[in-house]
Amino acid sequence: MEAMFPGKWKRDNGLAPATAAGPLTLAGETWALALKGLLPRQLGEGMAACMRMGLEWPPNPAKFRALCLGLPSLAQVEQELRPGQDRSPLSVLVRSLMDLHAFNAADGYQQSRMVAAAYSQALQHVSAGGALPAAVPALVHERPAAPNVSNRESAAAAMARAAQELGFD
Repeated sequence: MEAMFPGKWKRDNGLAPATAAGPLTLAGETWALALKGLLPRQLGEGMAACMRMGLEWPPNPAKFRALCLGLPSLAQVEQELRPGQDRSPLSVLVRSLMDLHAFNAADGYQQSRMVAAAYSQALQHVSAGGALPAAVPALVHERPAAPNVSNRESAAAAMARAAQELGFD
């Protein structure tokens, strides 16, 4: 991290995660908790995600853990929650944590806050070892075809009867 974020990492976390006497520093303990249970491959994925995203500042421990686990960002989840989009497992979890009636009645600002709160709750769930639901593909919208009228005279007669019954001239 020091190589990717020179100066910034050392200033925020110190040069080493442990003191000269041996015990972990506060930053070292925090990062140890965040990295607990992650495989070396996942740590590499987190580092690669930092590079791909072109971050100018080091991520906090929770954000880095999310990057290691390949979880989408809040912006990606907001995009996936729009109609007609495939939903990642995290987006499905975020949606399940929201009151959809209140969400649909809210304005855009309130909706953003609701999504952000559910996203934070979902990240806590995953960080604590909770399972993610299955991804949900977008539904394909097919326009219905116009009905094929086989007997136009019969259809015209039915329409005339309906117009007469409804009082149309």
